[in-house]
Amino acid sequence: MSIIKAIAFTAFVIAIPLFLIIMNLRVVVNTPLLYSYGFDQYEIERVTGIERSDLILAGRQIRDYFNNEERWLNVQVPIRGGEPEPLYNTTELLHMWDVKVLIRTLYNVQLIVGLYIVLFIPVGLALAPRAFPRILMRLIAWGAGLTLAIVFVTGLLSLTGFSQTFYAFHVIAFTNDLWKLDPARDYLIAMFPEGFFFDATMVLAALTVIQGLWIFCLSMSALKRLSASLFFKLTIVQTLSAVVAAVFILRVYPDGFFFEAVMIVVVASVAQALVALVAWRRAPSKATSASASKNDEGSESRSTSSSGRSQEKSEQQQGSERTESLANNAILGYYLIEAVLLFLIPLIQEWRSARRVEASSADATP
Repeated sequence: MSIIKAIAFTAFVIAIPLFLIIMNLRVVVNTPLLYSYGFDQYEIERVTGIERSDLILAGRQIRDYFNNEERWLNVQVPIRGGEPEPLYNTTELLHMWDVKVLIRTLYNVQLIVGLYIVLFIPVGLALAPRAFPRILMRLIAWGAGLTLAIVFVTGLLSLTGFSQTFYAFHVIAFTNDLWKLDPARDYLIAMFPEGFFFDATMVLAALTVIQGLWIFCLSMSALKRLSASLFFKLTIVQTLSAVVAAVFILRVYPDGFFFEAVMIVVVASVAQALVALVAWRRAPSKATSASASKNDEGSESRSTSSSGRSQEKSEQQQGSERTESLANNAILGYYLIEAVLLFLIPLIQEWRSARRVEASSADATP
């Protein structure tokens, strides 16, 4: 029975990052703004000779293709002012089918893990109605921590060597080499260069980190291992940091997709601040806690075994304080990392823009 319980608990912890990451993949795949941003950011109209309106139409047809039951993608657009013609060749169409199979498989995985999460909770409550709520909060905290760890490792690999990570992903995900396309003759890779996928990966990672932090904070607050007042203060700091970063990006990149991405952070932070405010207002005040502590001490002094109970209570209190301190330091670290990443967004964008200008200048030099 203990083995079955361990397997069930482990599956629940793993289900949380799977569900969140695939959910955000759905958002990224089906967000028109990401496509239009990529077309503008990487000057796809100039590179391919396809007008922007036709690129937007092609992006919509690709999104529809990922969500319908058709076998082959059929995109026909005029190229360099000519008549409409099929945009992708046979190799590209075969690769798009492989991509569609992969995406739909991930969607099915999300459905399965979602059903498992939904069924796991009522079954656990039925089997252990008193103990299960606290166990559930611990498992959710572990799942959120695993989510953050996965995103951290993936983000680190992407930032230090996205080309190698992107290549390794294709080798693992596909059983053929149809994905090895040439931008000189294949419009698929010309429309969606590596930089587009890097930006999409960063947006997916940012959304997942926000959700992971939010879930972690709520679960730790429910376990009373995280001070509600500290949670509230840190959330205010996070919200202000996100607002400052959003204003800065709006002024520097008024048409950039990163502004919309940071606005998502702002909305999530405001919602988190409201939740934290409710928890903070419901938390007992210091005066109430001190009064309760004095009453407890008075009752223990009148008890026949006051010394033993006092010592036991002191040890439990010290352990609880150590646990709360550890949780506070951990969540403080998460918030600081997130704030730093928010302020690094415009710097990364500036660096990438400078690199593109240098590359364009090098290509234009005879």
